[in-house]
Amino acid sequence: MGTPAWHREMHEITAQAGGLSPVSDRFYFLRHGETELNHQRIIQTQRGVTLNDTGRGQARQAATVLAAVEFSEIHASDLERAWETAEIVNAACRKPIHQAPALHERDWGDWCGQSNIDLNWAGSPDNGETLAQFTLRTLHGLNDVLRHGEILIVAHGGSYAVLLAAIGLPIDGGPVVKNATPMRLTKDGAGPAGWTPSMV
Repeated sequence: MGTPAWHREMHEITAQAGGLSPVSDRFYFLRHGETELNHQRIIQTQRGVTLNDTGRGQARQAATVLAAVEFSEIHASDLERAWETAEIVNAACRKPIHQAPALHERDWGDWCGQSNIDLNWAGSPDNGETLAQFTLRTLHGLNDVLRHGEILIVAHGGSYAVLLAAIGLPIDGGPVVKNATPMRLTKDGAGPAGWTPSMV
């Protein structure tokens, strides 16, 4: 894969753990809207980080797009920034909505508050999660919610990195997925694992 070494490691970890096992051939993913720490390029804590005004606007735009999409329910990380995004989206979509704590962003421990420019994903922050711990926890969370069929997942950039690793797709430079950009994952036989991501 033309992808960073830490993402290749994610792929190996997910493959050894059995990979992704959705019951539907299509589902959707939405990263939360922008926070002030996103804007400042700062590593975020698990809790206590909400959307900024830009992020709320992004979530409303995503809601407009997703209101025209057929999916059965929403499963969202209950960290404030993701849950707020999910609630804004669901004001337009009006679907059953469920909290998914296993889809929290990686716990960066003592690195929180530092710059996230050139973030060392392969590293192991004190009082935080290792890459393997985060990857396995997220893979379990993804498989747990994806047994519910054609759903919308609202979570984090790290969650999407694990998702791509689990279906054997690389990431390139820049963010794995931009804030509040609705993505469709379709099993169509294309790509290394038969899955194709596309913007909704």
